[in-house]
Amino acid sequence: MKAPLQILGWLIFVSILLVVGAAVVYPTAKGHMKWYFRVNGQVTVDGHETGGYMHANTDRTILLVTRTDGIRPETYLVSLGNEKAVLDCGEWHPIRLLAFPVTDVNPPCSAVTLDSSRIVDAPVAATLVRRSRSVEFSTASGKNVKAEW
Repeated sequence: MKAPLQILGWLIFVSILLVVGAAVVYPTAKGHMKWYFRVNGQVTVDGHETGGYMHANTDRTILLVTRTDGIRPETYLVSLGNEKAVLDCGEWHPIRLLAFPVTDVNPPCSAVTLDSSRIVDAPVAATLVRRSRSVEFSTASGKNVKAEW
């Protein structure tokens, strides 16, 4: 009796793995899901090192800079592509995992999903300076945020 139950358990386990794998692989392959990976580097605010962290998408066209010098983490989406843009992500911020997925159905840090009343310290897009291994910008409160990798 033990062997059939053990086989059934393995079949259920493998089936679950296949379903979860398909739910991740298919949208990634079709471009509906983008992966963001942790970037090693330093986030400074007004020249002081913080415990901040960064994530970049697999195309290296978007950088998520999270500063941790305030009461709660504040994340900014910085475009590394052709357009010069920096957005505040409001209350949303990524956790410090190595990787996380973002789908195109309801991205967490976009103008469509952003509630402007939840922004604590908005970035000033005109102050954005992008270099080969760093980005730097000012915020509405006058703070200077710099991310280097």
